[in-house]
Amino acid sequence: MNPIISNELHLFAQELQRCLSPIILQKMAKQVGFVQRASKYQANELMALCVWLSQEIASTSLPQLCSRLEASTGVLMSPEGLNQRFNSAAVAFLQEAFTFLLTQKLCATQSLSSRILSAFERIRILDATVFQLPDSFATDYQGSGGSSNTAGVKIQLEYDLLSGQFLHVQLGPGKNNDKTYGTVCLETVEKGDLCLRDLGYFDLSDLQAIHDKEAYYISRLKLNTRIYIKNPEPEYFKNGTLKKQTEYIQLDMAQMMASLTPGETLEISEAYIGQNQKLPTRVIIHRLTDDQTQTRLKNQAIREKKKGIVMKEKSKRLMGMNVYITNTSSEEVPTNYVHALYSLRWQIEILFKTWKSFFEMDACKKIKKERLECHLYGQLIGILVCSSTMFQMRQLLLEKKKQELSEYKAIYMVKDYFPLLFRAMAVGTDELLNMLHRLYQLLKKNGRKCHRYKKQTVFDILGVVYEMTMNKRQVT
Repeated sequence: MNPIISNELHLFAQELQRCLSPIILQKMAKQVGFVQRASKYQANELMALCVWLSQEIASTSLPQLCSRLEASTGVLMSPEGLNQRFNSAAVAFLQEAFTFLLTQKLCATQSLSSRILSAFERIRILDATVFQLPDSFATDYQGSGGSSNTAGVKIQLEYDLLSGQFLHVQLGPGKNNDKTYGTVCLETVEKGDLCLRDLGYFDLSDLQAIHDKEAYYISRLKLNTRIYIKNPEPEYFKNGTLKKQTEYIQLDMAQMMASLTPGETLEISEAYIGQNQKLPTRVIIHRLTDDQTQTRLKNQAIREKKKGIVMKEKSKRLMGMNVYITNTSSEEVPTNYVHALYSLRWQIEILFKTWKSFFEMDACKKIKKERLECHLYGQLIGILVCSSTMFQMRQLLLEKKKQELSEYKAIYMVKDYFPLLFRAMAVGTDELLNMLHRLYQLLKKNGRKCHRYKKQTVFDILGVVYEMTMNKRQVT
């Protein structure tokens, strides 16, 4: 084994062992009251069932869960006995374990670097994923549709694209408000951070707060938000006082879009956003191509039919353009680079896709609330461990092999290793290191990102230097 890689993986193995070893878990379980007396079913067994054995606790039958538990740990339980152990104390333990892991530095100690990234300490991406539950959960987890009879879960995630560290995670009812949570996340914004958020979190006061912290933002602009420029010839009263209503000129967005040819981009370097607030910012307007506009209108029609809403005709006309606002300077982020940098926000959608595809977070039948919550927190622990491992491997493969790792491929490969990592953890750090090295070799051989023709990857957008491989079957 390469001594440098061995050293990096050894440090990571030690961190995993420190956070998730049977001894640590047992101590944590006693503190929250999950373990009160000697029993064959302890903290490690609950963690095995909810995290390491890749079981969907909320959808798999109790007899099958008992079978998997016995096969992997030797602990024999009856279905009803196991059902009783999915209780409030078990939920409290898994919550505690997840919260503890969130505060630890499991991810790579170094993050991606390039000339473009020198202006930013972190690239913070915030978004949420929502999925439905059986209606029996509506009391505790009201859905987002507005009806009190529907049930759903919303998980908010903010993470740093460069290091992979999860900055904020919140699990709650589907009806929870995005904008409110976006304000909560401002508490940890630091100087030099770049915040990428979608329109669900759009709030001019939040953007001003980010700017006041000497951090940066790139946001799409809501179509009904007013844009102003300073009036070069304002009017004054006889005493020399400025007439407030003449200080700014409102821009006509429809007129501006009409002046652009499809695919053209325009920047207003000194604009002011909002009828009352007048947030000073750069505005970048990009007119979509005709094909892009038609695709967007088709998707909007599907959303309108699904949600029973009708968009105003003026707003539909404005859907033919993207409008971005940012407080970055043109030297840090040139006009033609704003869209590409904002598009990195879609990386969080890849993570959410793996949550449902590989972790089946949304798989749930009619069960008791505590069992559902054990499933949710267990899968979140698994996701956090999986993501931390994936980002650690991404850093190593970039440094040592100049490869770009596919996040999607890596997530399912790491997850396939969960039973092996569970058994290794019970043996000790050296055995865990061996498993991590095997995983590294697998990812090196089979986890490289395939590059599609004319499609930029994360590394391409960020200007990270690596060796590119093109999938010839995708070149047309």
